[in-house]
Amino acid sequence: MGGRDHTVPEAVTKATFKQYRHSTAVTELLEFPDRGHSLTIDAGWRGVAEACLSWLGRKAE
Repeated sequence: MGGRDHTVPEAVTKATFKQYRHSTAVTELLEFPDRGHSLTIDAGWRGVAEACLSWLGRKAE
């Protein structure tokens, strides 16, 4: 979740995440306070990618 996302408000992101609480899907909300809506394609995207890869690695253990 991008903390500076003006396209999808934080409340909407958290409500969507909450809908998965009874799902068997493996979910976690990663927050990037200094990022906007396009956090995967804007400058600094590598930090987001590294966080996602790290999360995937922990889940694969």
